[in-house]
Amino acid sequence: MNIRKLNASDREAFFKLSKAVVEVLPNKDWLIPMTKEEANVTFRDDSEDIVLGAFVDDRLVATLGLFHDIRDYADVLPEHFHSLRGAEIGEAMVSPNLRRTGLMNELWAALKDIIPTLDLDFILATAHPDNISNHLMQKDGFSLKTVFERRGYRRNMYVKER
Repeated sequence: MNIRKLNASDREAFFKLSKAVVEVLPNKDWLIPMTKEEANVTFRDDSEDIVLGAFVDDRLVATLGLFHDIRDYADVLPEHFHSLRGAEIGEAMVSPNLRRTGLMNELWAALKDIIPTLDLDFILATAHPDNISNHLMQKDGFSLKTVFERRGYRRNMYVKER
């Protein structure tokens, strides 16, 4: 397996993985798929966003990203954070046939190595209240700040200050 930052040439593979993941989710609300417009920003050469991909035999099988535009959360993010620099963890996906193989743990470890090199005051993460990732975020020191709705999807918001 190889982990690396995705670039514009990985865009098609990213959307193929996203589609495969959404198709088999027992609860479709667990993942808010990235839009084409968001991908236009994320996969630009000058983007601050980081999307890590795990590849097996040159095939993208898992992703985990860190996104610097968190304006979508301004109305639900506690006031204290409005003047600070933050980023959102998202696009956590694993190919359906490779779930429970440790891929997400490896991607999370790789992303945690990158985060300290960035000029950020906090990291936020969101998850559907029934998703297993809630437990993982709490285990990693994230604090539940609020429950809200985004694009019709209910979410728990977690924040970890640095």
